[in-house]
Amino acid sequence: MKKPLSSLDLNLLLCLQLLTQELSVTRTAKRMNVSPSAVSKSLAKLRAWFDDPLFVKTPLGLTPTPLMTSMEQDLADWMQMGQPDPR
Repeated sequence: MKKPLSSLDLNLLLCLQLLTQELSVTRTAKRMNVSPSAVSKSLAKLRAWFDDPLFVKTPLGLTPTPLMTSMEQDLADWMQMGQPDPR
């Protein structure tokens, strides 16, 4: 059964967006002003929700999985809709 994206916590989506930008749990944690452990826990929830690892750890940092790569633009667009109008 497909889960609606609207049922996912927005903080988790923000974490996911920052992970796609930073490709690092530590740098994502710094940008969110939380501990790396908190980001790791959020990533675990996201992995369970999407039923995909989303990122694979490599010596150079995190590498997005094919599913994550396919979702990046949609995620960015969706998160942009939640931003205030810059007028």
